[in-house]
Amino acid sequence: MAEAKVFPMNTFVSCLRGGDLADQNLIDMLAFVTQADVDADFAPVACSLTKAWIYEQEPQLTKAASGDIEGLGQKVSLMPLPEETAAQAQGVLAKLAELKAANAGLTADKTALTVEVEALKAELAGVKAKLKTFEDQAAQGDVKLSVSSRKMDEHIKKLEDLMAEVDKVKKQGVVVAGVAGGAAAGAPAGDAAAAGGDASGAPSTGGEPEADFGFGSNPFADSNW
Repeated sequence: MAEAKVFPMNTFVSCLRGGDLADQNLIDMLAFVTQADVDADFAPVACSLTKAWIYEQEPQLTKAASGDIEGLGQKVSLMPLPEETAAQAQGVLAKLAELKAANAGLTADKTALTVEVEALKAELAGVKAKLKTFEDQAAQGDVKLSVSSRKMDEHIKKLEDLMAEVDKVKKQGVVVAGVAGGAAAGAPAGDAAAAGGDASGAPSTGGEPEADFGFGSNPFADSNW
């Protein structure tokens, strides 16, 4: 069985009447009484267990004022909890330690998730900005496409008009050629004679065809040939 240990009276009073639970002397006393690891987070629970044990051993202290307790001396000797009771106290404090560790893990996860969420928000903002840029570019592309289509229609119309002019010129060229032929037919006799070959010095043709050849007079019989 563990031996008793001496603690300052003011530390003892702080445990019974409430005090700074972060005080290291008080934490050391609570750890001794409960025979467990105690920190500032577990001090309130350890203090309650310790007070219950002290009041069970000294019931008259429940009615004593702080001044009355301090008048008992400067130091106090305490025994730790009995083995069975200490085991129960240690189980409670161990469970609290597990909950504390789990809470720390959840806090870390929350922090990581918060960072991840913020990163996703930033990424989403970037994607939205790029999407806005693409939409603007697409809208500008539609405008350019509309303008290009309109210009192409204008060029096609001009080409069709030009082709119509070409067809018209072709048709007018045939008419002019016909008119020129008619003019040649209606030209003066002298011009017609020149066209018949006299002007060039070649023998004229015509007259009754030769019986032997059937092609008209023989142009090669003349001495001028």
